[in-house]
Amino acid sequence: MRRELDVHYDEETGAWFGKSTPISSAEMQGRIWRYRDLTPSPRAFLDCTLPGHVRTLFSALGQGADDEQLEGTAVEHAENYHIDFVKAAPGNGAALHSHGSEETFIALTGRWKLFWGDRGEESAVLEPFDGIVVPDGVLRGFSNVSESEAVLLVVLGAHNTGHCIWSEALRPAFAGLAGENGGQPPKETR
Repeated sequence: MRRELDVHYDEETGAWFGKSTPISSAEMQGRIWRYRDLTPSPRAFLDCTLPGHVRTLFSALGQGADDEQLEGTAVEHAENYHIDFVKAAPGNGAALHSHGSEETFIALTGRWKLFWGDRGEESAVLEPFDGIVVPDGVLRGFSNVSESEAVLLVVLGAHNTGHCIWSEALRPAFAGLAGENGGQPPKETR
């Protein structure tokens, strides 16, 4: 739903015109995040404790996933998407998972391998400022394939995507992590 005011179409120019919805400077200031001030979340997801999946999330915008254990989010005001920055050492990233929305990945520094499918059988490597959009329901994961620590921008296509669905291949690795979800009961998948 559009929120502009006095919207009208001008046939002479072939363009739409209107007025801005009012918003205070204070409210806009509350919608700004500074990367340097973001709170690190080194155990944001269950797989963060597994070898090869150690990473730190910096949540900038929105709530993320129901089972995401964030230390803090800079701006909660987003209605339609969520933004995280992921910092990882070489060889680390996220295990195969899916969310209740599409997910966009953009390499900011380094090189990142994005993989997808039931066992991550398909993949692509992103160089700085390359990106990929993974559709809802597709299992996906990523790994820093650089020689040094790198940062990946992650945008989820919803304010809150529900909980993660993990690949069945992770069941043995997760078996020893029971209770790592903070004792939260499972929620319905649909």
